[in-house]
Amino acid sequence: MSEPRLTVALSSDFLKALNKLPEKGRSKAASFIAKFRENPRSTGLNYERIEGGKDPMIRSLRVDQEIRCILRAPEQGDTYVLLWIDKHDDAYQWARRRTCHVNRVNGALQVVDVEAAEVAVGDAQSGPAPQPEESKPVASASLPSLFGHCADEQLMLLGVPEALLPAVRAVSSDESLSRLIEWVPKDCVDGLILLAEGRSIESVIEELERQRPDHIDPNDLAAALDTPESRAEFLVITDDDVLEAMLAAPLEQWRVFLHPSQRRLVERDWSGPVRVLGGAGTGKTVVAMHRACWLAQQLIKSGAPGRVLFTTYTRNLATDIRSSLTKICSPEELQRLEVIHLDGWVSTFLKGQGLPVRVFDEGARKACWELAMAMSDPSLGLDLRFYQEEWKEVVLANGCRTQPDYLTAKRVGRGTRLSRQNRAQIWPVFDAMRMELRQRGLWEPEEAKQAATDLIRESGLDARYASVVVDEAQDLDVAGFSLLRTLLGQTHANDLFIVGDPHQRIYGKPVVLSRCGIEVRGRSRKLRINYRTTEETRAWATAVLHGLDFDDLDGGLDPATDYRSLLHGDAPLIEAFDDPAEEQRFLAKTLRQIQQEQGSLAATCVTARTNGAIEKLNFTLQKEGFATRVINADESDDPSDPSLRLATMHRVKGLEFDQVFIPGLDVAQMPLRFELDQRPDQLSRELFEQQERSLLHVAATRAKKRVVITYSGKPSPFITNSYS
Repeated sequence: MSEPRLTVALSSDFLKALNKLPEKGRSKAASFIAKFRENPRSTGLNYERIEGGKDPMIRSLRVDQEIRCILRAPEQGDTYVLLWIDKHDDAYQWARRRTCHVNRVNGALQVVDVEAAEVAVGDAQSGPAPQPEESKPVASASLPSLFGHCADEQLMLLGVPEALLPAVRAVSSDESLSRLIEWVPKDCVDGLILLAEGRSIESVIEELERQRPDHIDPNDLAAALDTPESRAEFLVITDDDVLEAMLAAPLEQWRVFLHPSQRRLVERDWSGPVRVLGGAGTGKTVVAMHRACWLAQQLIKSGAPGRVLFTTYTRNLATDIRSSLTKICSPEELQRLEVIHLDGWVSTFLKGQGLPVRVFDEGARKACWELAMAMSDPSLGLDLRFYQEEWKEVVLANGCRTQPDYLTAKRVGRGTRLSRQNRAQIWPVFDAMRMELRQRGLWEPEEAKQAATDLIRESGLDARYASVVVDEAQDLDVAGFSLLRTLLGQTHANDLFIVGDPHQRIYGKPVVLSRCGIEVRGRSRKLRINYRTTEETRAWATAVLHGLDFDDLDGGLDPATDYRSLLHGDAPLIEAFDDPAEEQRFLAKTLRQIQQEQGSLAATCVTARTNGAIEKLNFTLQKEGFATRVINADESDDPSDPSLRLATMHRVKGLEFDQVFIPGLDVAQMPLRFELDQRPDQLSRELFEQQERSLLHVAATRAKKRVVITYSGKPSPFITNSYS
């Protein structure tokens, strides 16, 4: 008769606590866990009950004289769950407050801070906590409950633990909801946010794809650990090598734990293109990377040929993603992945097809315009700036290759009205411009993508990849999406996985996917939980965008009101100074304080609008004695370097830091006055200002803990009361 299978799982909280132990404590913990896995029933292990604890199944084990491991140990059975590890008193205090049990409706294993729930009920309402009858909706004793229209079992299906139902029902405002979601299980946060937005419970259950299991055994922890909800919080150890690697060094949580809504996106066979939206910090790139890895796994398992293309808009983001994928993919999976920014892919492809392609330089572009303008008609009274804007906003944006194309192209938002005859008179300039570019081996990015698309279609080279994953999709243009559709051939299962956030669009214009041959109806999802920034930073950064409408990449609108942060902290600090020297002294003093408190400035970034501003800041900070590291476009960040980071606002996209400083944010820097003054009409100025506000939104949401904004002189309008 075979021995029953032993199951040992680690909670995400356990790993977080383990990472906080000193190196000596981590080493002892690793040895303890290895011995524990060999025989958790060993007589040498001293299981102790938690005196005054809420859960009789939670026990303590001695790691050494100081450290205790808290676990859920069965009276009978073979499933053990390590929940926490800490110094003796702190470990026992943690254990007394919590229960670990199976949700009787959705079947997930859940750890609940019962004391916090009891406190929240008292804080959230005036008067005694409501006592609902089983499965019947109730309202708060004071203000109406946000969730009063929901039955108990409906809330539990969304992930609310039974012990927290009174606390959830006591929530009657957005403020109390923000406090609640800080400590409830993550798998119920999506549902609570949607319900608070006014959605019906039935529609929320349908959107989040929550289904009640046919059978739930509250004592079967092994089955509970296998649910998507549990896998977001617990890792079942099946490989000794994996465990040793995890214990040897601090583990980044994103490599292992995915929220149920994220996992349902990643591990699924989709019938066609998928679009995933989400605000800053919601894990879009994490989902995209795990999806790429999963797709590579499926190709390997099935023995199918082909590769997965992971692409994004900028070179630096592709560099960062390529580095991160090495942390979650095996060497075999990495061989099935190609990571490159889209313009880089196009350039390589065109060169491979024998076309001369040179790196663009502004001097050559200027020479081309000088020659092309010789074809302009002086009677029209149009200057060079008009032709350059018309070329960019109409000819390239609409893919106009011939005069008939231009005669019928839409010119929405262009300030100068043109008759059909005017357009015919203008076209020779654009024809000449294109000819001059080609003679020099130069291609505008839009034209290069169009050329690549044509070559693939004409030569039958379609379906070059099994799947394509697109990150930061909001910055891609029509030509880019059309190329990706062509690369994959006809729509098929798992072909396109597109993630983005229109609120972070800092390049280009809105795109409608369906007009690029990409149909996402029925396969559109949204991530609503911010894991990176505090709620205070998220709210401030979102307020910077107040009054603007943002598309959903397919012709609709994407609101910024339906996502929240799980963390709380200080609101962004905004400081005004009389002169730049005083501002610089404040910056240096504050950075020194952080360096003394944290030991290094590796988790701190100073960002600014332009490369010139970064160069000036770098010089100043080095004179102050700081070791600095400027993060450039072609390199990924090195976490082991203790230096202070500096990067432009564009470059920090895709990165994250504990602290972000944005000095010099005056009226000339944002919106960047030099660029704004070059815009020829009101619409293009409005578009540029929207991109600038999105850029500040991006920079602020890189901070996990603290944002500090300073200026001397007149402040940027984006940080005045009209926005914040």
